[in-house]
Amino acid sequence: MDGKAHPSDVHHELYGPVAYAEYTEAYEDYKSWQLLCTHLGVSPDSTVSPPHRVPHVLVEVAVDMYTRPMDPDQLAEFIETVAGQLEELRAMHPRLTAARAEWAARTNAASNAEAT
Repeated sequence: MDGKAHPSDVHHELYGPVAYAEYTEAYEDYKSWQLLCTHLGVSPDSTVSPPHRVPHVLVEVAVDMYTRPMDPDQLAEFIETVAGQLEELRAMHPRLTAARAEWAARTNAASNAEAT
């Protein structure tokens, strides 16, 4: 690299921690995929779009599925959206637990009735 280049003219990217979620059996190539990975980057000479030319965050929602480049306000809005979905997941957990218990009770009752 030419030593005269200004640091702001150099493309840089910082990757955040990676989290994984399991795929269903339909996807044989992967056992798990990345989930909500963050990328902090800047590409001053980007021909893709002006938002890529300034520091921004991309969130890789799942493998190869990215958000648009986000500024701090857009990232805050995205975080609130994800937090809302997290609350929905937390609310679903006890419902799933209750549904599984009810299903197991019915299944065991049916098995016991057939055995007698």
